[in-house]
Amino acid sequence: MDFQKYIDNLHNQLKAVNADIVEKEEEMEKLKDFRARIKGGLEVVNQIKTDAESAPPPLQLQQEIRNTVKEMTAE
Repeated sequence: MDFQKYIDNLHNQLKAVNADIVEKEEEMEKLKDFRARIKGGLEVVNQIKTDAESAPPPLQLQQEIRNTVKEMTAE
């Protein structure tokens, strides 16, 4: 038997597997970063939604501004 041939083959397979592992780990890090950005985006959108729901409607705000301006000009 040619043991060196088998040893060399196994070493080459090990190198290939190690290269695949490194590549997959890099892909995993990119996916984790992307996931974090998505979570951050969800938090921002939810905060904007909450703020928009608690804010007075635009027409009400415009009317309040008009009333304030009238009060200021009447003085």
